[in-house]
Amino acid sequence: MIVDRELWQSPQGYLNTALRGLPPARSVSAAHGIVVRWAGGTLDWMAWLDELIELRIAFARLAGVPARQIGVGHTTASLMGIVANNLPTGGRVLVLEQEHNSNTIPYRHGFRNVTVETCKPDDLWSRFADGRFDALCISVVQSRDGAIADLPRLRAIADETGAWLCVDATQAVGWLPMDFGLCDIVATSSYKWLMGPNGPAFIYVRQDLIERLKPLAPNWFACTDPHAAPYGVDFDLAADARRFDVVPGLISVAGLKPSIDLLAELGTARIHAHNVGLAWQLRNALGLPETGSAIVAFTQDRAAERLARAGIRCTARQDWVRLAFHIYNSDQDVAAVLEALGDDR
Repeated sequence: MIVDRELWQSPQGYLNTALRGLPPARSVSAAHGIVVRWAGGTLDWMAWLDELIELRIAFARLAGVPARQIGVGHTTASLMGIVANNLPTGGRVLVLEQEHNSNTIPYRHGFRNVTVETCKPDDLWSRFADGRFDALCISVVQSRDGAIADLPRLRAIADETGAWLCVDATQAVGWLPMDFGLCDIVATSSYKWLMGPNGPAFIYVRQDLIERLKPLAPNWFACTDPHAAPYGVDFDLAADARRFDVVPGLISVAGLKPSIDLLAELGTARIHAHNVGLAWQLRNALGLPETGSAIVAFTQDRAAERLARAGIRCTARQDWVRLAFHIYNSDQDVAAVLEALGDDR
């Protein structure tokens, strides 16, 4: 373990970060502080706007990109809706068959009558390279099995075909080093590996696309001066990625910032080595192929039942289970999983 387990209030055996991350105590305290000030009538709206500026900068620093290219929304799906509704009418989008639906539904049900085509992972390269698509929408780390996309290779194909490379980084940011600059658009939620509440979510937009894309939900918060009096019609959208902002929840912003600060203190490279090292231990013991991911997914008879009986929290559907290792996990969690699975492993 690379941090003090006492920073978290939950017991050991939590291996479900791919569903929802656990907030450190400092995040819980910060969120509680907002509730107390709200209840006491002392909440300072202007000060909270400043906190949001700090949060945007903190996330941009973690992602390794300028803050001017980061917008703040509520969910990955709503941010992908910006992409979907800026594609040409009748455009074509390619997704993997088992892609998470936050990265598919916005295209299926947007305003542009977009055609969504699916493919198997082994067919991705040839399908994307055939030049018929306006965008490839893909998770850099697949939610179902933790498979990691080859972003440099996808970028090369996107450059050849002119398609947008639109990436869902929800299962990546917080543990996987990645180059946002390889992508045209990146959207990510914060309640998994960033260990925040539901919302905010973030969108990264390639610099030359920022003023070309129309916001999905233009509002006062996305305008040049959010401090201005909210009356009248003379409001211009911000020139940077703030134009894609929506008003985030006060409690969510307060609860997320300390979590991001902790991740920054540790550094993504160190977190990556820790998480992947634990996942490797489990895969090695189970005889599973190495994937380089912090997510381990497999099918085994009665695995879900046995893990639940042992108090291990993970995502399970019948005999399929998915376990995810993060900074609050340790060798003890790996040992507990192997003990729970018993001789059948």
